[in-house]
Amino acid sequence: MELLLFAPREEQHVGSQSVLCPVCQGVVPATGKDAYTTLRGRLIVTNGYCGGGCAERRAEAVEQGQQLAQHQQAQQQQMAQHQVDQQQTQQMARPRQQQAPPVAVGPGGAQLRVVR
Repeated sequence: MELLLFAPREEQHVGSQSVLCPVCQGVVPATGKDAYTTLRGRLIVTNGYCGGGCAERRAEAVEQGQQLAQHQQAQQQQMAQHQVDQQQTQQMARPRQQQAPPVAVGPGGAQLRVVR
């Protein structure tokens, strides 16, 4: 006798309806005595039952993920703005170097300072 540790894909569907929860991959409880076949039993042993409420838990997890992504994006924007502010502050705090007054060459090669 062959013991399967997993159910092949063909065995995971009864008619056009899947017996597995699309979220948790657990076996969806069935109604009626005829629904519990050997194949369904193998799936129950390997995957367990679906506890229900999976769609709600998935939607909640997706929403939390989106909120986390938005929070991280806001933090990145704040950090970028902070860096820009620091650069501007550093530029304002730096003393400006005074340019040397222009020098002109007078007759005989003497240097003359131009005063304005």
